Amino acid sequence: MKYAVVVDSTTKLRKEFLKKIEDKVEVITIPVRVYIDDKEYEDSEEVSEKIIEALKEEKKLETSLPLITKVEETFEKLSNKYQYVYVLSVSSLLSGTYNLFNTIASKYENIIVFDSKTVSIQNTYIFERMITDILNGKILEENDIISYRDDSLFLISVFDLKRLNKSGRIGKISSIIGQMIHIKPILTVARTGEVELVGKSLSTKKLTDLMINKFESFIEKNKSEGQENYVLYAAVGSDDYKQYVYEISNHFNIKPVFLEIGPAIMVHVGLHGFGILIAKGVNYE
Repeated sequence: MKYAVVVDSTTKLRKEFLKKIEDKVEVITIPVRVYIDDKEYEDSEEVSEKIIEALKEEKKLETSLPLITKVEETFEKLSNKYQYVYVLSVSSLLSGTYNLFNTIASKYENIIVFDSKTVSIQNTYIFERMITDILNGKILEENDIISYRDDSLFLISVFDLKRLNKSGRIGKISSIIGQMIHIKPILTVARTGEVELVGKSLSTKKLTDLMINKFESFIEKNKSEGQENYVLYAAVGSDDYKQYVYEISNHFNIKPVFLEIGPAIMVHVGLHGFGILIAKGVNYE
């Protein structure tokens, strides 16, 4: 293997995809940190239940950057082992993780850090596109990451706004969201990497209709010659919200692929809502 790819733990990876590439590319996840009443944990599947309980009990919850020593050790090891090391980070406008990765990577000529300018399941999609092109012999550049991102549309709706209001990650829309009593927002991550309000609804029926319209516009805008293959990835705060995903996926006749919401993302969005991404298909053999 000539390549390694590093992601932070806010990017959830599909086990079935990893299994296909396990002998071809080494993939490393560096955990960010989460805090429950000031007690530190690594962002991992093992701590998910603790975060869920803490959210229900409204305990103090925070997140922090990965441990510097963990990043340094990982980059040193991978730099000595591989010809190319690609690092995909959560948006620099939502976390300081990118700046941390970039600072440490500057010591190594063969480590390239990309700011995804997004988060969560959109990063999952970008990661899979990266891997596909790497295995086809492509040397990745920043423009490739932008291109993968533009081939997808990521929409989020949060039904309980408490966690978003407590979060410091929602920038200019925080005051707007704070005034949205009983209104269900539709959010996306803009190309700049900031969370952006793109719609709102008082009813769940109107909410799904609005999302469908936005996905239809995205597909129409990105039409090219020939039949385009699309995938649909989704994440839900709880199983109650899968009904909205199925309504949208049935409209497009695309089977949804459900991904977990990691602890660090839960801290900022809570459990009441869902996210959906529709994107051009990843043709990995």
